[in-house]
Amino acid sequence: MFRANLFTQRFSIHKRAARRKVALRGPPMDIQTMSPELITGFQVATLTLTLTFLLELSCSIPEVFQLRSNPKGKRLYRACITANLVNNLLIGPPTYALATNFFVSHREYSAARSIASALGLIVTHALGYHYAHRQMHEPSMYWAHKFHHAFAKHVTPSSANAVSVVEYVYAYMLPFVAGCAVCAPDERALLAAVAVVSVNNLLIHTPRLEVTTNRFNPSAILIVLNRTYNVNQSIAQEISKMLPWWAVSTADHMMHHRVQASYRTLV
Repeated sequence: MFRANLFTQRFSIHKRAARRKVALRGPPMDIQTMSPELITGFQVATLTLTLTFLLELSCSIPEVFQLRSNPKGKRLYRACITANLVNNLLIGPPTYALATNFFVSHREYSAARSIASALGLIVTHALGYHYAHRQMHEPSMYWAHKFHHAFAKHVTPSSANAVSVVEYVYAYMLPFVAGCAVCAPDERALLAAVAVVSVNNLLIHTPRLEVTTNRFNPSAILIVLNRTYNVNQSIAQEISKMLPWWAVSTADHMMHHRVQASYRTLV
């Protein structure tokens, strides 16, 4: 009888302890308990990663093999994949949910107003990114941008989101949040702007498109003139100042990465 009571007491103690642990941990994660905005954020992240993988597979296999041809390059590519997963899955969705809950209209706009707010958001993001990118090329902030420019000799679509957490928050996410606060878009406009910016970011990091964009890019004319007709470099620089700063093609961005390669030895 005594042993039976002792067993019952021990069992009840263990049961109460297990209940306390469950209470401290909270209910198990269930997709039904997540906010719709957070779910949409994860869907956007999944689509971004899928498109990155497809571009990597269809357009950049040679660059990936060249990058992974030595131990340093293999480490860099692993860091690239890790950064894509962390930035897209851990930082992107909560930021999307935050911007949607605080600054995005929950009623659907007319088509004209939705398009106008999407364009406004794209322009605001471009201005914010342009400022942040210039800041990160200053010596005091280059530490946050250095990882991205490790991809100078071999650039792949996955390098588009291979940035430090600080850069991803400061240059990628914050301009979107600020743009939502300024433009107050509806969710359709926000998704359209995110799609435009994300796809463009991947395309300008796809070297296979460099030749195509070079044909239509005005800055490419300067290169041709300089190489073929030996046009004075100072004249070429003056002409380049007349070009709109926002007209960035794959050719432009590849040149930007290669300029960094000329200053230091990279894989």
